[in-house]
Amino acid sequence: MLKSTFSRNVTGIKNLWNSGYHARFFATEALPYTSFGASHKANGQLRRTFDDLDYWHDANRDNFTAKTVKGKVLSNLTFGGQSQSNAGLFRNPYLKSPDGLRKFSRHSLMQAESALEDMRSDHSKEGLLKYIMRLDQLSDTLCRVIDLCEFIRSSHPDNSYLEAAQACHEEMFEFMNVLNTDVALCDTLKSVLSNTEISSRLSEEEIKVGKLLLEDFEKSGIRMEPDIREQFIALSQQISVVGQDFINNTDYVQSNYLKIKCEDLRKSGLNSLILNQLSQDISGQCYRVPTNGYVAYSILRSCPDDQIRMKVWAAMHSCSEKQIKRLKQLISLRAVLANLMGRKSFAEYQLDGKMAKTPEQVCDFISTLMDNIKPKAADELKFIHNLKNPNLDKKRMAADSVDGILSDVRPWDRDFYSTVHSIQQRRSAADDEQISSYFTLGTVMEGLSDLFQRIYGIRLEPIIAERGETWSPEVRRLNVVSERDGLIGVVYCDLFERQGKTSNPSHFTICCSRQIYPHELDTSTVQMGRNRDGTRFQLPIISLICNFSSATDSTGKSVCLLQLSEVETLFHEMGHAMHSMLGRTRLQNISGTRCVTDFVELPSILMEHFARDSRVLKEIGRHYETGAPIPDSLLQSHIQESNFMQYCETYSQAKMAMLDQELHSEKIVKGLETLDVTNLYQELERKMKVLVDDKSNWCGKFGHLFGYGATYYSYLFDRAIASKIWDELFSKEPYSRKNGEKFIECVLKWGGSRDPWACIADLFDKPELSKGGTRAMEFIGQAQDL
Repeated sequence: MLKSTFSRNVTGIKNLWNSGYHARFFATEALPYTSFGASHKANGQLRRTFDDLDYWHDANRDNFTAKTVKGKVLSNLTFGGQSQSNAGLFRNPYLKSPDGLRKFSRHSLMQAESALEDMRSDHSKEGLLKYIMRLDQLSDTLCRVIDLCEFIRSSHPDNSYLEAAQACHEEMFEFMNVLNTDVALCDTLKSVLSNTEISSRLSEEEIKVGKLLLEDFEKSGIRMEPDIREQFIALSQQISVVGQDFINNTDYVQSNYLKIKCEDLRKSGLNSLILNQLSQDISGQCYRVPTNGYVAYSILRSCPDDQIRMKVWAAMHSCSEKQIKRLKQLISLRAVLANLMGRKSFAEYQLDGKMAKTPEQVCDFISTLMDNIKPKAADELKFIHNLKNPNLDKKRMAADSVDGILSDVRPWDRDFYSTVHSIQQRRSAADDEQISSYFTLGTVMEGLSDLFQRIYGIRLEPIIAERGETWSPEVRRLNVVSERDGLIGVVYCDLFERQGKTSNPSHFTICCSRQIYPHELDTSTVQMGRNRDGTRFQLPIISLICNFSSATDSTGKSVCLLQLSEVETLFHEMGHAMHSMLGRTRLQNISGTRCVTDFVELPSILMEHFARDSRVLKEIGRHYETGAPIPDSLLQSHIQESNFMQYCETYSQAKMAMLDQELHSEKIVKGLETLDVTNLYQELERKMKVLVDDKSNWCGKFGHLFGYGATYYSYLFDRAIASKIWDELFSKEPYSRKNGEKFIECVLKWGGSRDPWACIADLFDKPELSKGGTRAMEFIGQAQDL
């Protein structure tokens, strides 16, 4: 019943109250803010906010005290502090310190307990009419702490905050799981929905939320004996703790270096410049080769010896045995939970209520996709096969079968032969630097604002944050302003790299866009807006986390230049943000990205199509020094290169989706005693053939196994839907306001309040798709450009 959310890039699990994807929480009541000005594009304020460090520091001089040397501003600013002027993180007055987070958690828990007591004691007709809304508000009170803690644990640089967040999360999560198995709450909800006198007076949203909560109650084994319910609560808690531990260790390799004999490396043909960067062990017989960073990747790209490449590649993609044990424990706990719930597998348990409905339909979708893509992937890899076998005559090369090519080309071949191929095609690293010169972070953000303005009537406006409002001095606050409705949300952009920061792009919905509840008295931790009819709503608060690097230009200034892949990443994350902004509902359980997991990636993946479109990129691309527009020939060559190995990439995603299904399948439940996740991974790789990895235990580095848990197929599924939508609405005119508004009306504005198949049916004017099923799945499966 009670849904918490976990959010890291494209993650989403549904195991408590909020049918959700991203983290949530309240910030402060309608405080004043300082704008850079409405005409931000005309005077370049949005661009300068991200591109001009001196401009940024000057604009924030009242909030930050900058250290200087010889008049030059340094990046290590004295930030925040715990003075009385500190507004608190996200303008929550509690969050001025780690102890404040604990106080906020205790305050919220007391509110929840009080609300729970009121619900249990009020059985009047009016009480029953308010029951679903009260449940929704109770959920919001608890989840705002849990999901805030999820964000802090993933992104806050202060260890004392991390410790406080972990403790608060565990306490609140346990309380929610207890509520999740409360028979009295479930029985009252069931009576509300079954009593026609009551249900006939409820809104469609209330009925939708009520049914969702009832399904979740039942999914949580509400009818179990008390001792079984206690086991469910304990298992859910263990899964949360183990899963977080697993995901926190996915970035670590098995060993920071491996030893390779000096003689072997010298004979391998490796460039002497790379050899000179390697140190030797004490014996002087072996080089210590790092397993991450520039040198490791340089060896993969330039070492002709395939055995050495294989060793380096396997080391780079392997994790510790302790991490494998974490994964096995996570998978085993989920299998036990599924068995406890009377399900054949955790995948079956998870797919209740999803668009795909069953594990069988998911596997059929993935298998069909792989069958279609495998020949195209083999064709993409054929040039590597030919380069590896230069002595084969052309006739034999042309006759080589798909399986022959796939058995010959391994993952450690890809970077090396792609580099050889690039050199033969007279492409160089200088070209990569040249394309990024036209896409600074500021120009891309400005381009996003322009795109949203033209298709949705929305712009991004830079705002000076209050002291203590953000968690780092380099976080930028952007207000999201609608030309029709005014301020509709806030985006906090933490986009620059810093030490200790996660390398994974992430989007967190810290606070959803919902109407203020009737008689909601304590709004001290809420930033609020007003609809045109005067009703108050909670402003959605979004945090975008990226790790873009900066360089020094010819004048000595720092500038962040983006590759096209990084432009695509930023567009993707902003797609989530717009879903959160525009999916405003009365109740929080169905707001914004709080929809089924296999639909939630659709808006963000659709944005990737815009990021790959030459017409959009030409509007954005301006040289960071001269302001000259990007040459069409340069842009086209890089777009073509960005499509390099696209089918192999799609196939790789399909392999990960199938691994996710395998690790949560029925055979796991039946074979817990003999479960060997590394062997399962390598056997699956050999079976699926494309770029086979049977040398590493990479499965332990696949962090989305926690966040998705049997629903990673959603990314591919939503790619197929997004491809159909792009072709239908934007392929002819990417800046179409008419079709942008249609996408809002049919998809974005509903959040999770409407069946996604009904949304798709309306979007394509095909009523026969509204119920989903085999025909609808076939329609989506016909997508051409994934």
